Amino acid sequence: MNRITYLHHSAFLIELAHTVLLFDYTQGALPTWDSKKKLYVFASHAHGDHYVPSIFQLSAAAFFLSEDITPPAACSANIHSLAPHESVSIDALHVHTFFSTDEGVAFLVECEGERIYHAGDLHNWYWEEDTKATQAMMKERYEKELLLVKPFAPSIAFVVLDPRQGAHGGDGMDAFWQIVSAPAIFPMHLWQDFAYAKRYQQAHPSIPLCLYDHDHCTFVQTKQGCWTPQDGKVI
Repeated sequence: MNRITYLHHSAFLIELAHTVLLFDYTQGALPTWDSKKKLYVFASHAHGDHYVPSIFQLSAAAFFLSEDITPPAACSANIHSLAPHESVSIDALHVHTFFSTDEGVAFLVECEGERIYHAGDLHNWYWEEDTKATQAMMKERYEKELLLVKPFAPSIAFVVLDPRQGAHGGDGMDAFWQIVSAPAIFPMHLWQDFAYAKRYQQAHPSIPLCLYDHDHCTFVQTKQGCWTPQDGKVI
């Protein structure tokens, strides 16, 4: 059974039939999985809430890193350093990157029939203190990049929803839904303000958000393809 576990902040672990994908992991215990499955680790950029050097202690088949991340000098892991708008294939994975409106890259991973989008810090970063011109430029850059994501038609998406932006925290999610969409969308970058995501969902009931209210919340995929909390609790 396919599983997705929210770990913390923007970190998620996706367990498929033969493959395990780990995105932007920084802290906490990892779930266990069948050791026969290959682990692939992704880090979208070097900010401390998305990357820590200790990921290289994991026994992974490969690491996919934004080019702004410098691995430890003695690291002998299979590392793919990627700039925006690059693609690489390894084993049964096809990895594509997109330009981030902050640092690093966003990822689109094709694997076992799923197309998994992880935004990293690709988002409409609207800040009240910015000039109107800067706000407009950010919106334009974000939406331009989403148009490049759209043809991949993600089946699972991890998208920024940041409460620090107040009333504008959902602007990036709004645009993602309008331009790209996906049948299952996991909000991230919530800074543990899970109630913020709940309020957003109540205001946008048509968006298929998968909500969680604590670290290490696991979702399982039903026969109908929907993702539901493993404990059956509806957030």
